[in-house]
Amino acid sequence: MYKLITCIAAEDKAHEAIQSIEDTFGIQASVNHFARGLGRSSTAQGMQGLGQQVEKLTFSVLVSAQKADELFDFIYHVADLHRPHGGIIYVTAVKQSKISPNLEKDSPLEA
Repeated sequence: MYKLITCIAAEDKAHEAIQSIEDTFGIQASVNHFARGLGRSSTAQGMQGLGQQVEKLTFSVLVSAQKADELFDFIYHVADLHRPHGGIIYVTAVKQSKISPNLEKDSPLEA
């Protein structure tokens, strides 16, 4: 079984986490999305451009269930998610996954 780890973090911290995942775990594939918006505590003035706009990057990584906890903890610390307004991270179970036949058996995904 596989796990899909999804993280929403500040853009600079997310890029740092993605690079660290590649350097540390050898995982080179992730799905990334950029987002911008106003925080929940934004007032009507915030809607008029006076509030703080937040830019976040969402990225997801597919890993084996055995590696999920280790990678989750790693991302949590590297992306500074323990800080207020640092972001969020969650794990989704993936029961089936079609993986490229060219992917080696000893890849980080299977480890």
